[in-house]
Amino acid sequence: MAATFDFPAFKRAFEAQDVEAWLTFFAPDAEWREYRPDAPPRSPKITVGREAIRARLTYIAGLGIKQAISDEVIGEERIAFAFLVTMPDGSHLIEHVILHLADGKIARQVEVEAWD
Repeated sequence: MAATFDFPAFKRAFEAQDVEAWLTFFAPDAEWREYRPDAPPRSPKITVGREAIRARLTYIAGLGIKQAISDEVIGEERIAFAFLVTMPDGSHLIEHVILHLADGKIARQVEVEAWD
């Protein structure tokens, strides 16, 4: 039986920015690609491996931001969703994310960001 991805638990960890709970959803060799104003398609920000991702999640959790997931579409091998970030100064960032799953874990996360 194939492992399944617990999206409700992922959403709780993500929105609470619970680094240890959030990290459990990533495969040991997961890749996280971010496309944003300072990391365009020709040069995305790429984070590889669970320990590097832990550092990224810890950084995010320390920013004092609020994040909320919406519009999720859940499949067996991919999950897509939007999330809105509210920065401490009240500005916003919106992201669209695709999670590529393998054995019930995130093998690759791809994000496209738009900023205020």
